Amino acid sequence: MISSPGGDVTEGLNIAAFMRTLPAKIITHNIGQTDSVANVIFAAGTTRYATENSSFLFHGVSMNLEKQSLIESQLAELHKNAKRLRENIAAAFAAYTGLSIAATEELMISGGTILTAAEAKEKSIINDIRDAKIPAEVQFISIGNA
Repeated sequence: MISSPGGDVTEGLNIAAFMRTLPAKIITHNIGQTDSVANVIFAAGTTRYATENSSFLFHGVSMNLEKQSLIESQLAELHKNAKRLRENIAAAFAAYTGLSIAATEELMISGGTILTAAEAKEKSIINDIRDAKIPAEVQFISIGNA
């Protein structure tokens, strides 16, 4: 189960890539809002569900800079890195979901695209819309900022 505002792009891509190497069927379930690079982690599931009122936010890559003076070559390097990260997100998301890279980049570049669960199902990002349920006998681990 996932509901996340996203976070560090490289770490998100690494988590998703690791998930894909596991010799297990992984079911991901969006139970709220899955945003930014968390979409790639969500997409790494072999079966993907979303609750009816969940959403998916796509946007371009941002760089957090605090009071820095940068010369032109440094700005160019930052731009190249942001573009590379966006392309890596789009390539991974497309590979995991079957959505084309162009369609994925369109969601990201248009800025702040939010898909409902129904729209995600139309695009085959999710397999189905259903409520999340944890069986009483199942042990689970929660990872997050509680």
